[in-house]
Amino acid sequence: FLPMKTANTNKLKIKDIITVVLLALINVVIFFASFLLYATPITIILMPVFFSLLEGVIYFIIGTKVKKPGAFFIYSVVRAIMGGYLPYILLFIFSGVIAELLLWKIGYGNGKALTVSYIINQVFAAFGSTVIPYAIAAKAMADQAVSDGRQDNILKASEILQSWWSVALIAGVIAAAFIGATMGKRVVKKHLTAQCTMEECNDE
Repeated sequence: FLPMKTANTNKLKIKDIITVVLLALINVVIFFASFLLYATPITIILMPVFFSLLEGVIYFIIGTKVKKPGAFFIYSVVRAIMGGYLPYILLFIFSGVIAELLLWKIGYGNGKALTVSYIINQVFAAFGSTVIPYAIAAKAMADQAVSDGRQDNILKASEILQSWWSVALIAGVIAAAFIGATMGKRVVKKHLTAQCTMEECNDE
């Protein structure tokens, strides 16, 4: 009976799914707020770097609060669908599969596994959200932006990205994702420490 009980406690419950979806939507809001960064070609290019810095906290909260198989796959599906761009959708979901495999192999809630999976997640997202649409399919993206006047900045960003800037961008995303993961780890650690202190006080 004990193995069965352990297996059951390791499965996602409705509460866990709701938690993951709600937390994922916080990062979706950050993603959609990026329209402000279309002000210049440089800010367009740097969008994945900003995301990598900001989204780590939510990623680590999910990784430590919902330490169960499937949590990051659900997170990735929510983020992917809300992105609405096919390469982004496919790459983001693929990053979720990699995260699940890493956590299954190394351990759910493991800080190193979460850090590595977060960096992979952000690199894949950078390709899907910036490198592919703006460096490879820039004309199509500019045509979609005709109605709001962003096409000139998109085309200029495309010209910049069709050079060594693409490599620099990915390097910047990796560095920013590592910093974002470190920030997420510290926030979660601080929260857990405070929680443990409260439990000790309650025991007294």
